[in-house]
Amino acid sequence: MKLKILFVLAFLSSIILNASTMYTLSGIKKLYLVVEIGGKTVPQSYKETIMESLQSTADELKIDTKGYDPRSLAVLIGEKVYNDTTVVNIQLVVGEEVRRLDDNEKTFALTYQTFGSFSLGEDDELEDVFDDTFDNMLSKFSEQYTEENKKLEKVVINEENFASEMKYETNFDNAMKRAKKEQKNVMLVLVSNFCPWCRKFEQRVLLKEEVNAIIQKNYIPLIINREKDPFPKEFDTGFTPIVHFIDHKTQKSYKNVIGYNNKDEFTYILKTDTAVK
Repeated sequence: MKLKILFVLAFLSSIILNASTMYTLSGIKKLYLVVEIGGKTVPQSYKETIMESLQSTADELKIDTKGYDPRSLAVLIGEKVYNDTTVVNIQLVVGEEVRRLDDNEKTFALTYQTFGSFSLGEDDELEDVFDDTFDNMLSKFSEQYTEENKKLEKVVINEENFASEMKYETNFDNAMKRAKKEQKNVMLVLVSNFCPWCRKFEQRVLLKEEVNAIIQKNYIPLIINREKDPFPKEFDTGFTPIVHFIDHKTQKSYKNVIGYNNKDEFTYILKTDTAVK
């Protein structure tokens, strides 16, 4: 089973090295630690040090690593040569069995991924460059795990009263009329029933005062449940949550954001929207 996991992790990580993935670390209480080193630049002796760092991080986060578990936290190290330069790639991934929504069949998936890379200059020490790169990746993992496993404060606003409390439109035509009048683009948030990512996006991102302030200033916010409320089907990708930014003149989506983005990521998206006047 361990060899199967390592093979799938290595294969998947090789084809999505430059891909952007949606992931969460919520609810992870147990992990099986794996380290695999390929190539000649990073010696096999680093395995012990890397494993110690993984174990230390897991202990700090109170993640159980005793015994085998089908959910693995793996460090995968490889290298590629570009012209005469060797680039070392480090990936930190969580791999586990999941069930497909359509047929309930089990499959293996990466549910978390972050990566770093480096090449060595003439004056660089491998240990220093490697430690800097890997420590940064572990810090990113640790920060996200800590944030996403905090106990959510009880809030009065829920999916039933979100739109009214947060001053979101719930009717597409009304939102477009208001957008035309106020000369603002529409931010359409599509959600669905029994969608934990949707609830998380509402509670941990859209409810934040600093995020809502940007939204209310620059857009006509509109939230629609794709399973209950009518809306133009050109905006329906079958995936929720999804955010469409809609031009108030053309009524066409000029940008969309698929899946959950944390507060910092979504704030950056809002602040870099060049269509906002």
